[in-house]
Amino acid sequence: MSAPEKKSDNVRRLVRRRDYRSALRIVKDFRLGIRKDDLDAMRLAYECMVNPGFYRQLGRNPAAEIDSGIDV
Repeated sequence: MSAPEKKSDNVRRLVRRRDYRSALRIVKDFRLGIRKDDLDAMRLAYECMVNPGFYRQLGRNPAAEIDSGIDV
C-alpha cells in the first residue's frame, strides 16, 4: 500500500501541469513554511481567479495579482 500524496507534492504536480488555479486553491490554506506576504499573494491570486470582477471594483488589477501569486 502506498502512502497518500502530500498536499505539497500535489501542488508541485499541478504547477508542473500549469494548473495554477487548482494549485493555488490548495496552497491558500497552507499554514507552515510560507512567509505571510507570500501566502497573502497566493490567496489574492486565487481570489482574483475566482472573482475578478469584484477585485476590479476594488481598483485591483486581477491579471497582475494572479501573475504575482503564480510567481510566488
